[in-house]
Amino acid sequence: MLKLFLFLAVLAPLPALADDSAVLAEYWTDSGSLPPEYAWETSVTILEDGHLTLKHCKGYETDGPACKTRRAKVSTEALAAIRTAATDSGLVETPARETDMPMVGGGLTSGAVYIDGKKIVLLSQPVEEDAARVGKVLSAIAAAIPQRFDRFTDPD
Repeated sequence: MLKLFLFLAVLAPLPALADDSAVLAEYWTDSGSLPPEYAWETSVTILEDGHLTLKHCKGYETDGPACKTRRAKVSTEALAAIRTAATDSGLVETPARETDMPMVGGGLTSGAVYIDGKKIVLLSQPVEEDAARVGKVLSAIAAAIPQRFDRFTDPD
């Protein structure tokens, strides 16, 4: 009987492993429209528990050998800075508006933050009046990404 119990205990998922942390922030940046040999795209996900996943793809690929995934841990201070920047931005109450005059060419950076069940969209091209608010939150997310990953967020 004890052997059966131990066998079932091994097969049962551990509660600590079953609990996934919620996403706190997402950050996306790319090279813009370039020939495939120069194009790149990076996405970063930061969970509330501080786990960070960065995916960098070359060309216009989204999977496979052209993509590399890196992982890291974000400090509690950096997590708090993201939450503070998002809360202080006022973007929950007054979301940023997209510009009527989008830039042509060049890379873009955008993202999202999730606070108290609400998604704050960080537009890549907000209107001028909203650019500073969006920029502060994007900067807080970028500051949380370890420096050793800088080559993936701005490889030029």
